Amino acid sequence: MRVSARLAAAAMTVLGLAAPAQAGVLELINDPITLHWNCDITPCRGNTLAYKRVYVRDHYLAYDIHTRPAHYVMRKVRVMVAPPTVVVTSGESHDRHWLDFGDRNGLVALPVSGYRVVKPAQYAWVTKSVLVTPGHAYVTRRSPHYAYFPEDIVVQGSGW
Repeated sequence: MRVSARLAAAAMTVLGLAAPAQAGVLELINDPITLHWNCDITPCRGNTLAYKRVYVRDHYLAYDIHTRPAHYVMRKVRVMVAPPTVVVTSGESHDRHWLDFGDRNGLVALPVSGYRVVKPAQYAWVTKSVLVTPGHAYVTRRSPHYAYFPEDIVVQGSGW
């Protein structure tokens, strides 16, 4: 069985060497001529086509961006200076089942089950800027006019 498989593989190899030469998949990677799929209309090696930059006159559309900045005012705001002091009244551990109402550091954390507030939170009035109206932007189109745009075209001959 193995001998017949080896003979079949050897026969395919010999027949493959005797076949007419054609570019395979691996040869196309390094072949600059056949990589261009349409050498009739694109500049390739072997034809006389070349790229040339010309300027085309066409409509030029322009836009204006109008912005209205955000409006802030100074207002007095009540902020928490110190969190409340809380004592757990149930028999649970202090580090389990806590609700976090504060920032990422757990500034104000309350236990889920029984607790008692020993000392209330301390607040202070602070004057800070508060957003009244957010910024707004909108776009309007100007009347179109003509302008010249660069464009690459394919021409015959390299002397153009």
